[in-house]
Amino acid sequence: MELQNQNFSDDEIFSAVVNRFKKPLQHRFNPAAAGERKPLLVLGPALKFGKKMQSQTFTHLTQEELVAQQQAVFILIEKARPDPERTELYVDYDIPSNASYGVLKVYPKDGVLVAETLDSFRSSSGARATYGKLYKGVACRDNTEMAYRWNYYGRNGASGRCPETMFTEFTD
Repeated sequence: MELQNQNFSDDEIFSAVVNRFKKPLQHRFNPAAAGERKPLLVLGPALKFGKKMQSQTFTHLTQEELVAQQQAVFILIEKARPDPERTELYVDYDIPSNASYGVLKVYPKDGVLVAETLDSFRSSSGARATYGKLYKGVACRDNTEMAYRWNYYGRNGASGRCPETMFTEFTD
């Protein structure tokens, strides 16, 4: 993508976005989880990519892969669009694990991409809605990130056992 007459790869653009939220994207609901993993990036249906991005900064998962792995800590990019002058890119993001969402402005500064918060919001019901869109009707599996997350919010954080067979917390 071209911004301010400079070309940037998808990896460079999304690495700037992920790096903006590196700390919350490193969170683990499983208290026994060890080692660092790369943050997980998921693209919403509005963004079409022919193949998965390879990056040193993040792991690009499809929504299907995210759900199959029952991951709870990720950044979902709903939309990305340049302004008419192509000086900056607006990126709509959602990080349900810390109940935050908003819009970032990504632009080159001294030849490097910078991600700056344009709008930022916090909503636990919004986070449940995002998880609900992904996990409604999905059977919970013990010892997955989502099982730990469910227990964490149910005030039983040390357990990785599914409280119920299906993810019902999003439909209640």
